[in-house]
Amino acid sequence: MLNSVIHNPEMEKYLVSYETGETLFFEGDDSQDIYVLVSGKLDILKGTKKIADIVKEGVVFGEMSFLLNEKRTATVKAMTDVKAVRIPKEDVEPFLKEFPEVVTVVARFLAKRLDATSQTLFGFRELCDQLPDAVMILDKDGNISTWNSAAEELYGRDDAQMRGKSAERIYDDPLVYRTLLEELKAGEVIHEKVLKIRHPEKGICFVSTSTKVLYDGQHNFRGVLFIGRDVTSVENLERRYKRTRRWLIPSIALLAFLAVGMLLGYPYFSKGYKITDSRKRQFRDDLSVTFKMLESFLVEPLKAGDRAKTKQIIKGFLDVQKDVSIPYNGLVLLDENKKVFEAYAVLPGFDAEKMVDSSYSGIPFDQSEDRPYSVLTLYRVTKQDPMGSKATEMAFEMKKDGVFLGWLVFQVDLEKLKEKYNVNEDDLKHLPFDGS
Repeated sequence: MLNSVIHNPEMEKYLVSYETGETLFFEGDDSQDIYVLVSGKLDILKGTKKIADIVKEGVVFGEMSFLLNEKRTATVKAMTDVKAVRIPKEDVEPFLKEFPEVVTVVARFLAKRLDATSQTLFGFRELCDQLPDAVMILDKDGNISTWNSAAEELYGRDDAQMRGKSAERIYDDPLVYRTLLEELKAGEVIHEKVLKIRHPEKGICFVSTSTKVLYDGQHNFRGVLFIGRDVTSVENLERRYKRTRRWLIPSIALLAFLAVGMLLGYPYFSKGYKITDSRKRQFRDDLSVTFKMLESFLVEPLKAGDRAKTKQIIKGFLDVQKDVSIPYNGLVLLDENKKVFEAYAVLPGFDAEKMVDSSYSGIPFDQSEDRPYSVLTLYRVTKQDPMGSKATEMAFEMKKDGVFLGWLVFQVDLEKLKEKYNVNEDDLKHLPFDGS
């Protein structure tokens, strides 16, 4: 490639020889001399792994450290006896002025290398675009080198917008990101961390982020590979669960308070009717307490039309009792027009959410003076019974300051009701109960 240069008599003073097995320079060395191969064969190593070889007379090598003013990025070792022209760093500039053809060769070589790197990055991007998770590669300064289409969708920004820019701008709290990056640079192992991002359209989202630190052959920090997955729905669910736990404690306290009140005021609830079966009496008292507690929590959000709050309350009530044998498969809220406002069920195969906006207007409500709830008989379709099976429900009127707001409907599990309280469907229709 540079035959005229290496055979020029002026090059005699730069000519050096190496024996087989001798190393010209090591990866990580501070030397920045430029070499031109005269004869022999050289291997290029990253760590202990061979990545390329140099066999052609006139090939320039070692130029990257000089051009970038950085340490050697690879090791070069003689695999045969080698002769080369070695231009010391301090002589490189006058040498290039004297032999401008070297500049042309180096420029052509760098252009080819850049093209190969671009093709590699493009191929890497094409591969990552097939992955469902967001893949983002950062350089050692925390700037984005590349990311895939899943990352564009997750973070709400395209590759052109973010390439070469600091990744901290996608996070809601840049300090958390910078701290994470510093911990990774310091060698701390962080397998997974949930980070909060600010999506341009969706607002605040949560991303579960796995990291892999990228090192060179000398274990120098070169960047970080981030793999992200949207966990916003899971994070929001967990936060709602924590909020439910916060209101559950006062709810239990209220439940205990109402239970004591029911026991002390028992004569008023019975209206003088003598129930000889203690388990049936217990059912009436338990139901009274349950209804009073739920009504106290539900009337305000029902009046305000706050579905999120009413769903949280009835879901929290049923979920917290999953391990307790209760005679209810679900709860339904009806507005004043008997339209389903909210529903939640624990019955396997039954999607209560599909009930929302349906109507109970065609179902007769048989509320009586001494039994202020209606026993409803209807047929429900489930995965186990696509033709529909008979269901029994109890509907209580809910009021706030004397104003009627709607019904709270208990979906009854008759088998559990019979087993726990010795109450059947006929008992529900004739059992005196004051639920007002």
